[in-house]
Amino acid sequence: MSLARRAAVLIAFLLLIVGAIAFWSDSPMSLRRPAIRRGSDTTRPRSERPKKNVMLFFLARDQNILLEEAREIEGGTTTTEDAKRTLDELVRGPESELKATIPPAAQVHSLFIDSSGTAYVDFNRELKEGHPGGVQEELYTVFSIVDTLTFNFPQITQVQILIEGGEISTLRGSVYTRMPLAPRHAF
Repeated sequence: MSLARRAAVLIAFLLLIVGAIAFWSDSPMSLRRPAIRRGSDTTRPRSERPKKNVMLFFLARDQNILLEEAREIEGGTTTTEDAKRTLDELVRGPESELKATIPPAAQVHSLFIDSSGTAYVDFNRELKEGHPGGVQEELYTVFSIVDTLTFNFPQITQVQILIEGGEISTLRGSVYTRMPLAPRHAF
């Protein structure tokens, strides 16, 4: 008898024994899987999501610098969600004596972070149309967005501002925004 034939006979014999044990055993064999929770059972309600502390950059009233204001946001399931919520708070404006840098009618449509660390932030046209203009004001607006994201999210290294899904050269003619911008804490 060849080696291959012996192996085949041995395998067949083992399968026969296992089958006989399963057939004549006192308890039925079954595979038990753990119960799967589906739907809303697997996610926490919004009120139970952890809070996250973030720093928002607003303009100091009598100084030409951006200062931090602490804010608490509802934690999301991804960095992108947290970053968008952080910008939504920035758009709402300061809760202290600091000055807002973003027009109140501006809204963040979407935010995307690529693998190189660039965050693409798409605003509605009110960011541009509602902006008062001026070199300093434009610097404060652009860099309050850039600094807020890069400060709170280490994986974000630069920010590209979009309006209605498209690149813009500047907000109001002063700060070049066609390329992603790195943080800038001094002006």
